[in-house]
Amino acid sequence: MLFGVVRAASAGNESRQSWNEVDITGSVHGVGVIVPTVARLDSRLPNPRLLGTGAMLDLSLPWRLTLTGGYLSVHLPRPSPSTVSVPLVALSITVSTTSITIVDRNRLEKLIGVAGSPVRYRNRLLVDVPLDKSFSGWHAFADDEIFWNRGDDSWVQNRVQIGAGAPLTRRLFLDLYFLRRDLGRVVAPTFVVGTALRVKLPSLTHDSGRIVR
Repeated sequence: MLFGVVRAASAGNESRQSWNEVDITGSVHGVGVIVPTVARLDSRLPNPRLLGTGAMLDLSLPWRLTLTGGYLSVHLPRPSPSTVSVPLVALSITVSTTSITIVDRNRLEKLIGVAGSPVRYRNRLLVDVPLDKSFSGWHAFADDEIFWNRGDDSWVQNRVQIGAGAPLTRRLFLDLYFLRRDLGRVVAPTFVVGTALRVKLPSLTHDSGRIVR
């Protein structure tokens, strides 16, 4: 769910897509590292619609804040091949209890390679609820994300998502979700079935420099 460059089909042509993501995650001296890889497919158009990868760092701050910085490279093979570079920064606040986690993320990104290289602001509110508090238990989640381009007076995109997931092993975690993306009245909505696989690598500790397994 990291890449949002491709526009949907023209008005009147509802789009149905599959979004698939693999995130390699880990921690080096307390700083979170995420390397995402994304592929998007459309049920009625030539594929792939989008291929992307990059790297992001998460730094935990006081007051339940997390600062994220990163760079993404998005390849758009069709209709004519192009590559969009996306430097980004985000600040998230997390409120968590034993029964629910709420995350409010505020993200700024620049779309270098899109006409005008717009700066985009994204606000996402995520609610996550454990369905089974055991290690192998499922969790359910829902979020709403709104997009603004700098200089626009109203939102340019909205995504509503609902899904669930569970750990497959100690280091593999799978989420399945449904998502609706709206780009405004002139463009038909996109309906998405998606998967997100997270691979958790051993972490490098602060004190000894050893790998924690």
